[in-house]
Amino acid sequence: MSNNETVKIAISGGMGKMGLLLSEFIENKDGYDISGIFDPEKESNTYHNYKSIDEINADILVEFSPANSINENLAVLAKKKINLVVGSSGINKRSLEVLKSNIDDDQFICIIPNFSIGASFQKIFSGLLNNNFPEVSIEERHHNNKKDSPSGTAVDMAQSLEHEERTSTEIQESSDYEENIINEINIKSIRSDKYIAEQTVTFSTSDESISIDHKVTNRTAYLEGIGYILDVHSELKGFHHGLENIMIERFKI
Repeated sequence: MSNNETVKIAISGGMGKMGLLLSEFIENKDGYDISGIFDPEKESNTYHNYKSIDEINADILVEFSPANSINENLAVLAKKKINLVVGSSGINKRSLEVLKSNIDDDQFICIIPNFSIGASFQKIFSGLLNNNFPEVSIEERHHNNKKDSPSGTAVDMAQSLEHEERTSTEIQESSDYEENIINEINIKSIRSDKYIAEQTVTFSTSDESISIDHKVTNRTAYLEGIGYILDVHSELKGFHHGLENIMIERFKI
C-alpha cells in the first residue's frame, strides 16, 4: 500500500461505547476511513453495516465485540487473514493459539488488553519491579457495567508477573468487592459508578512497599493507544500481545 492511499478501517462491535468513540476518532484522522461496522445488536445510520464477519472488507479490523461473543468471532477472523487489532475482554487461550497458528507473513494481529498509554507504562514499570519484590497485590476499580471480574487488564498484569517465591494470601469475603487469585497474586475487584477504570499494583517486602497507580478519567484515553497502533501499523508484522510490547520495540524501553 502506498503512503497516499487511504487506510480502510472496519469496526466490530461498532455500536458499543468504544466502537462509537473509535468511529469519530477515525473520521478525524487523516489518511484513514471507515469501510463499515459489524454489530449484531444495533445497526449504524452513518456507516455501512456488515451483516456478518465474513463480509468484512478492510485493511485493518478493530475488534470491540463483547466477551460473550469474542471467541466465536476470532475463530472466524483467524481464517480471513485480515490485519486485526483486538481490544475485547474474555479471549481464551484456544483463541490465541488459533490466531498465532494461522497468521501470514505479511499480516499483523495485535491483542491489546488495554489501549491506555498509562496502563502500558504501568505494566512496563511493574515488570522492572517484579524481580525485587516477592509480594504483589492488585486492586482494580471499574464502573458498575463492567461485566468481567477481575478485569482483563488485571488478569493480564498478574499473568505477566512470574516469581518463584510468591505465595498468595487467603481470599477475604466481602460485599464491597470480589477477590480472586491469579498466578499467586490477589486481585481485588471493586465495581462502582465512581470509577471509569483504575488499577493499583502494589509491590512489597517485609520492610518496604511501592505502588503504581493508574486512573482513566475519560474513555478517550484509549484512543491514544489505538492511534499509536495505527500510526505504526505499516511497521507491524506477526503477532503482538500488549501495547506495552509494541512500545518497547519502538522506543527501546
